[in-house]
Amino acid sequence: MIYLVSTGADFSKLPDIHKMSVKESIEMIAGWPVVQFDTETTGLDPRICHLKLMQFGYKDFNTGKETEIVVDCSSIDPKLYKEVIEHSYLIGHNLKFDLKFLYNYGIVPLKVYDTMIIEQLLYLGYLPSQVKMNLHDVLFRYTGIELDKSMQKHIATKKLSLESVKYAANDVVYLQDIRRAQMALGKERNCLNAFVIENRFVPAIAYLEWCGIHLDEEKWKKKMADDQVFLETTRTELDEYVMTHPKLGKKFVSDFSQPSLWDDNPEYVPSCTVEWDSPKQVVPVAKALGFSTEKRDKKTRRLTDSVDESTLTNQKGVDDEFLRLYFEYKGAAKTISSYGQGHLNLINPLTGRLHTEFHQIGTVTGRMSSGGGDDSERGKMNVDLARFKHLDPKQVRFVNLQNLPSRGSSGKITRACFTSTPGNVFISCDFSSEESRVSANVWNEKSLLDAFEQGIDTHNLYAKIFFPEELKDVDVKDVKKVRPDLRQNAKSLEFEAAYGGKGYTSAAKLGLDTQTVLNSMAQLQKVMKGMAAYKKKAAKFVKEHGYIVINEQTGHRIYWPEWSAWRAVEDTFDSNFWEDFRIYHQGTGDEVCQKVAQHRKDGEDWLEKNVLNYPIQGGSAIVLKQAAADLFEWVVRNNLFNKVLFCVFVHDEIDCECPEPIAGIVTKKVEQIMERAAGRFYKRLPIPSEGAVNTYWVH
Repeated sequence: MIYLVSTGADFSKLPDIHKMSVKESIEMIAGWPVVQFDTETTGLDPRICHLKLMQFGYKDFNTGKETEIVVDCSSIDPKLYKEVIEHSYLIGHNLKFDLKFLYNYGIVPLKVYDTMIIEQLLYLGYLPSQVKMNLHDVLFRYTGIELDKSMQKHIATKKLSLESVKYAANDVVYLQDIRRAQMALGKERNCLNAFVIENRFVPAIAYLEWCGIHLDEEKWKKKMADDQVFLETTRTELDEYVMTHPKLGKKFVSDFSQPSLWDDNPEYVPSCTVEWDSPKQVVPVAKALGFSTEKRDKKTRRLTDSVDESTLTNQKGVDDEFLRLYFEYKGAAKTISSYGQGHLNLINPLTGRLHTEFHQIGTVTGRMSSGGGDDSERGKMNVDLARFKHLDPKQVRFVNLQNLPSRGSSGKITRACFTSTPGNVFISCDFSSEESRVSANVWNEKSLLDAFEQGIDTHNLYAKIFFPEELKDVDVKDVKKVRPDLRQNAKSLEFEAAYGGKGYTSAAKLGLDTQTVLNSMAQLQKVMKGMAAYKKKAAKFVKEHGYIVINEQTGHRIYWPEWSAWRAVEDTFDSNFWEDFRIYHQGTGDEVCQKVAQHRKDGEDWLEKNVLNYPIQGGSAIVLKQAAADLFEWVVRNNLFNKVLFCVFVHDEIDCECPEPIAGIVTKKVEQIMERAAGRFYKRLPIPSEGAVNTYWVH
C-alpha cells in the first residue's frame, strides 16, 4: 500500500494513493524495526539541488504486507522527520547520495545498511565491467525481479503525479529482500564483521563529500602560473638538447619560420620540429638516440612502439640526459593538466569549497579512490555545478584528491594551497610506516617486527639484505648515513618484491646488474622467512579456494575473478595426464606443452602480483574505514557536526578542519581513534599515528 504525505497534491488525480498526515507517517515509521529508505532529488549535487521526495518502506515477511510512504518535500519540511530518521535503521542502495541531502537539513543517521556497498564487498576483486552494482542488476541477481528504472532520468524534472509517486515508492519495496539474501551469503562466508565496518563507514564518507575542502584560489592561480613557466622552461631545454645533439644532426630541426606580413627583413630562427606531447613524434627521436621502443600491448599481445616511462627508464645508460629532460617535461605537462583550472572550476560558490567524489570500494583491494565516477563521460562531471557556474560540463570534472604530489617543493606548494578557513585550522593525522607495519603483522615477519621494536629504519634493514657485500661492515642503524644511495635503491627493490616482481624492473631502472638483483631478491626470501612462509601458504589457499583473505577477524576477502576457469583446467591435470605428459609431450614444445606453460603462467602472474600486496592494501583500508567511522560518530555525538569538517582521506591519512580553540582536543582524539582502530586488527605491532596542525595541508 502506498501512502503520500503532501499538502500540495491533488489526491483526486492520484487514484490508489492514500493520504497520510506527517504525524501518522512518523508514528508508523517509528514502529518499523527496519526502514527501507530512498530519495528523489532535483539533481545530483547536494549543495545546489534539493530533496524532492523521501520514500520510506517496510515489508512484513510474516504477513507479506508491503507499505510505502512517500513524502512530498516541496510541501513538507524534511526536518520534521529528523528524529524518526536518526533513530531508525535505514536500508538503502547507494545511501551516500541520500545522506548528503539529509545533512543539508541537519538530519544525521548513523545506523545504516547499504545494499550497493555490501554487494561490492561480496564481489571484491571483480571489475565493475564484470559485475554490475546498480539496484536493477543487484535485485535481479538475487530475486529474478526486473525493476523498471526507465523514469529515473526524468523524475527530477517531472511534477508530482501518480506515475512519479509509484516510481518513487517502488524503490523501497525490495531492499529488505536484497539485504536478507546478502546477510545469508555473508553468514555463509563468515564476513558479517566486514558488513559492519563497511556500513558504518557510509555516513563518514558521505560527510567527507558533503564538507569538501577549502582551496585558496589566489595561491592556486599563482601555482598555475609558475607551473606554466616551468613547463616552457623544460620544453626549451628539451628542444635545445635535441637540436644540438651530435647523433641527431638536423633531423628534427627546422630553420624556417613564417615571416610576418609587416616585417621586411624576417629572421629565420631554427626550431625543434618535435611535438613533445605526441608519443608518435617522440618515438623516432628515441630510436635515433639508441633506445628500443618496443613494448608488447597487454590486450593485443602485439609489439608496438612506446615511449612511456616503464619502457625508456629501463634503459639506463643509453642517454640519461634525454630521459631526465623528457620526463621532466612530461611531469610538468601532467601537472598543468591534472592540477590546474579544473580544481578551480570545481569550487562551489555557495560553500566556497571544492567538493569531489570518493568511492568507498574504489579498487579491487577495497581501498578508497577519488574523482572520476563511473566509466561514462557524464559520471565524471558535476553537471549541476557546471550549469550553476555557466560552464561546459566537460570543464567541471571530479578531481582526484588522493594523488596530489606530496614530496619535493612542488608537492609542498600544491598541498599548501588547500587551507583552513578563517578561525579554523587544518589537522593532518597519518600513520607511521603503516604498510610496513601491517606487512610485519600479516606476515608475522620476525625481522621486521624486531626492527620496529628496536627503532631500526626498515629501509635500512632491506638495504642490508639486498646489498650484503657493500654493507657488510655497516651497522644497520647507520645505513642511511653511510650509504643513502643503497638505501634508496633498496626502496625500489622492496616495493617490487611486495608487488610480486622478480627484480627485473628495478635492475633496469637503477642500472644494476640483473643477476645480482635476482640473487638479492632470492636472498630476501631466505632472510624473511615469515614473508616467504606466508606467501607460500596464501598461494596454496588461493589455488584451492579462489580468493585471498585480507583479514580473518573481519572476513574481508578478495576474489580471483578467473579462478573458476583456471581451476577447471587445473583439475584436468590429474595423475594420468602427467604420466602421458612425461612420455609424449615433455620437452617437445608442442600444443600440450604450451597449454601447460600458459596455465602455469596465468596462475603465477596473478598470485605473484597479489598474494603479498592485496592483504596489505586491503588491511590498511579496513583500518582507515574503522577509524573514520569511529571519528564521525564522535563528531556527531559531541555536537561537532558541521564544526569539525572532514576534508580528505588518503589511504593512511585523515585530514580535517576545526575551530582553532578545540584543535588540541580534536588532534588528540583523531590520533587516539586511528591508533585504536589499527590495534583492533593488528596486535603484533602497534601502528602509531601522528597529527600536525597548521593553516594548510602539511602532509
